[in-house]
Amino acid sequence: MADLSLAKQCDIIFKTEEVWEESQKITDMYTADAESIKALAAQQANRVQLVSSLENPELEDDVVKVVWIDNCGDELDADVQDVCDFDGEAAGLNSKNFQLNSEKSFSFSVDENDLRRNRYSLEEYVARQLLSKTKLMDEYLNAQSLLFLSANAGYNKNAGGYTLNGSTLEVPESDYNLDLLVKMVVDAKINKISDPFLLDSGTLYQQYLKAELDARNSEGDGDNRRKMLFPTSFDLVGFPTAPVTDSSFLVNPGSYAFAHRNYNPMEPTSFNPTNGWTQRYSIPSNNIPGLRYDIYYKYECSGKRFKHVWYGTVNFGFLLNPVGCDVQVDAGPPIVNDQVSGILSYTKVANPE
Repeated sequence: MADLSLAKQCDIIFKTEEVWEESQKITDMYTADAESIKALAAQQANRVQLVSSLENPELEDDVVKVVWIDNCGDELDADVQDVCDFDGEAAGLNSKNFQLNSEKSFSFSVDENDLRRNRYSLEEYVARQLLSKTKLMDEYLNAQSLLFLSANAGYNKNAGGYTLNGSTLEVPESDYNLDLLVKMVVDAKINKISDPFLLDSGTLYQQYLKAELDARNSEGDGDNRRKMLFPTSFDLVGFPTAPVTDSSFLVNPGSYAFAHRNYNPMEPTSFNPTNGWTQRYSIPSNNIPGLRYDIYYKYECSGKRFKHVWYGTVNFGFLLNPVGCDVQVDAGPPIVNDQVSGILSYTKVANPE
């Protein structure tokens, strides 16, 4: 066996899909602990537009244009207009170019000499390696997403008697329950956060489950309604792994962009540059909506047989929406955009003595 044909690479992709389906029926061995990045990727759909050099050749390869709709300055007309002679200001549409400076990769090889002593076929062995490696990549991106949220949490106007420590609102343990979700609704209104979703470290998880179990009990109906105030994801593994000390994030879906781009085609394609023959293609993440990993393949001599080498990579960035709405603070001046991010942080702390 020498190089793998394009058809053989397609066989590996099909085998990857087959192994993934089988794994879901057994132990979910390739399902990543990546609840935060899954929520961020799903919630941003249809809210921000990402443009790369594939759509706009004037952009550099590692640059993406992120387009946000800006509704902060919307106003009504000062005076009515003549229906036969009227005009209007252009709707707010803001964009900014960002360079994708972050990249992460994985690699592995398969030696035909070793494969002779293994019960797996080449296709199945490679498929399992791709699933295992991309699971690790998904979990790495999950950690990066939480670090991004923690670093970019903004000002919360509605402290409500709690302590705002930096950018996180410290809430005593006795108050960190489903009643806090009601306060979060008020926080969202006052801080002009529309359609927020909640990411929680697991601090509210047991109460959330208890509310589900007690939903049919008359005394449990209130908590069950509280837990439905926001779309909520619990990331019990991701928060401590990242690590972040925040307990919960309330996030405006339009406050950020998870940007990524591919350089390889979806279908396996051969390239023969002067520095070495390769095959290139991309495969989807099975855990993160819309994400694909670029895959590179080559082979080299290993005695009288060959060693097959795979390399995978992703170029990405977590980007903060620069178009934040100012928030008026009592009688003082408005808090400016770089302090109002559309991301609110809450941290559970010990009860005061």
